[in-house]
Amino acid sequence: MLAKYRAAMAGGLSLVALSWAGVAVAQDDAAQDSSPVGLGEIIVTAQKRAENLQSVPISVSAVTGQALAEQQITNVAAMANSVPNVQINTFSNSPDSAVFTIRGVGVNDADPYVGTTVSVVVDGVVVGVNTGALLSLFDIERVEILRGPQGTLFGANTTGGVINVITKQPTGEFGGEAQLVYGNYNRLNLNAALNFPITSNLAGKVSVLHSGHDGFFRNLTDGRRLGSTDMTTVRAYLKFDNGSNYDATLIGEYNRSRNGAQTSVSYADPSSVLYRPGYGTEKGKPTFWRGHSANLPDQNNRNTYSLTLTQNIESGFGDIVSITNYREYNQDLYSDDDSTPADLLHTRRQTNHYQVSQELRDTIDINDRVQLLVGAFGFLQKYDLVQAGALNGFLPGLGQPQTQWQKNWSASLFSQLYVDMTDKLRFQAGVRYSHEKTKARSTTAQSINPSGHADLDYQVPLDGTLVVATGSKSWDDVGYKIGLDYKATDEVMLYGYHARGFKSGGFTGRIVFAEDIGPFDPEHLDSFEIGLKSDLLDRRLRLNVAAFYNFYKKMQVVQNFTFATGENSATIRNAGKAKTRGIEVEVVALPIEGLTLSASGAYLDAKYSRYDTLTQDPTGTGLIPVSYAGNRLMNAPKWTASASLAYEFEVGPGTSKFFIQHNYTSPKYTNYSNLPQEKTERINLVNANLSWTPDSERWSFGVWARNLFNEKYFAQKLYIPGTLALAGMGAPREYGIDFRYNW
Repeated sequence: MLAKYRAAMAGGLSLVALSWAGVAVAQDDAAQDSSPVGLGEIIVTAQKRAENLQSVPISVSAVTGQALAEQQITNVAAMANSVPNVQINTFSNSPDSAVFTIRGVGVNDADPYVGTTVSVVVDGVVVGVNTGALLSLFDIERVEILRGPQGTLFGANTTGGVINVITKQPTGEFGGEAQLVYGNYNRLNLNAALNFPITSNLAGKVSVLHSGHDGFFRNLTDGRRLGSTDMTTVRAYLKFDNGSNYDATLIGEYNRSRNGAQTSVSYADPSSVLYRPGYGTEKGKPTFWRGHSANLPDQNNRNTYSLTLTQNIESGFGDIVSITNYREYNQDLYSDDDSTPADLLHTRRQTNHYQVSQELRDTIDINDRVQLLVGAFGFLQKYDLVQAGALNGFLPGLGQPQTQWQKNWSASLFSQLYVDMTDKLRFQAGVRYSHEKTKARSTTAQSINPSGHADLDYQVPLDGTLVVATGSKSWDDVGYKIGLDYKATDEVMLYGYHARGFKSGGFTGRIVFAEDIGPFDPEHLDSFEIGLKSDLLDRRLRLNVAAFYNFYKKMQVVQNFTFATGENSATIRNAGKAKTRGIEVEVVALPIEGLTLSASGAYLDAKYSRYDTLTQDPTGTGLIPVSYAGNRLMNAPKWTASASLAYEFEVGPGTSKFFIQHNYTSPKYTNYSNLPQEKTERINLVNANLSWTPDSERWSFGVWARNLFNEKYFAQKLYIPGTLALAGMGAPREYGIDFRYNW
């Protein structure tokens, strides 16, 4: 009966999408203004200036802060499976490091040296690494997801796109809001934000965000919970505004995470060195039971600090913006990578990272038809990583201490030109020149504990086993964009562009042989996109369509090798070439007052066109040549789709809101080799919530559910033939209550 109900619901929601199941982007009335008739404007800053979403000639999906709160999207990861051609996951053995993939463009390793292809930008500041990029999303103005290369305005390492997060700024008036969420697994979220005036020109604000739960997993040996979360963020603002031509905002942030260790489950078979009967998934099916050694702490601690100063100056030379940031994090992560109670493969990773960035740009109106944006950007980041590995499953007492140190700095100049050629036709062109330099040092060694049992606390390299590699190199690169957009009518815009983006070159951090360090070269992506944006039927129907074709050159691919000796490396190789193409459709409709139907869907064909490299031989003792041409790219499902229904209606002295959403993701491979063990199955998720707000709008009460039908699925897989097989699970069904109050 339940299966029939699920099928009926999925089918009904898909019909809403006019045969396209899709995503709720800007999907409910929360994304609209208070206009009683028609869809309202959604203002975004995707091109570093405030514009109507329907006037921006690129693919952008926007979700407002109110929609995030109502749908219990508490962090960036919770947006997974809901945006067309966008995959958001975590690494199988690093739970708070993000795996962002847009249109098949992404990376699949947690170490900082791997870099990013999708950058997270918070209040104009690029987060330089994937660790800590799964931001908490309380007190957010909106989240914008930009698909396609954004190198001209956002710089290197945005070949896939940008996730642009804008927090709520100080209002200058006394007031605030608070939210309490309680749910199963003892979920408790407590969030509050307070605005307050200081003087006539100075305003302050403080936001406090706390979220936690007991963990979705249980230990096979004693039944205790694993994978708990305990995260608290404090964000403080100070804003000065002289009331005429200058304002400045200082934002300080501290995030404290005291979470459980990684919770990947083993799906290894008897051919794997780390296979143990009774401690793998039953016939490869997802399960929230896993083994965890009593000798390993269930710990993943991280502290993150950030300080940002944003200044805006209106001058005779244009509108000048300066953004200055310092950001650092330190992390201590334990990882039970064999997922059994035995001490077979354990890792401890201690990381310290900091970044400093400065952006200065000016937007100049040359005349009524020409606008020019010019800017400069500087970026410095440095990290140290100490990794201890206990490899008792390969040889009793065997350890593998490794270290990484890298320093990177870059500087770039950029410009974007907009020309209104006629009242309907606009031309735009942009270019960015970048220079960067990276220095690196990596070491690896082996150690033996005479007791016959390796631990993670004290590993002394054996004589003759220490491998040390260093490198230093600089690169120069140019990204650019050229495009046209045409207002066919007041309601319909057509656009097209060609853009080139690039991902930085660098050095491998985790090595076995000295030559593994590299360097590897930058990768380049040429993208061609055409699209349509329209508001039809007196703005009761919004239809946006985009089609794209991408060409990859010197594509960087992380290749994880674990040899029969237990030695592990994650070499980056320039794979050769790849092509991706696809189409995305987004629909929002207001058939009757109070009812919003939203849907979108995407098709993606993403394959390597040339990839000649080395891989492990079947014995795991060496490398052999192989070609992966024709394989699908990692985390690139052929179909993604979603549909939602939002209905607002009067109940007593107040208003109720009902929302339901169905998301679909087709099977995908999580590694370049496309082995059957690396394939995830299709995913169907249903989320829903119901709330009531009195006419005073001072408070609201709601109930919510995510993954309503308790779909069990693998979100990520890490498979190393002959060694291990780890899978990261998607969250199970969660439900609870939500109370909010504002003053």
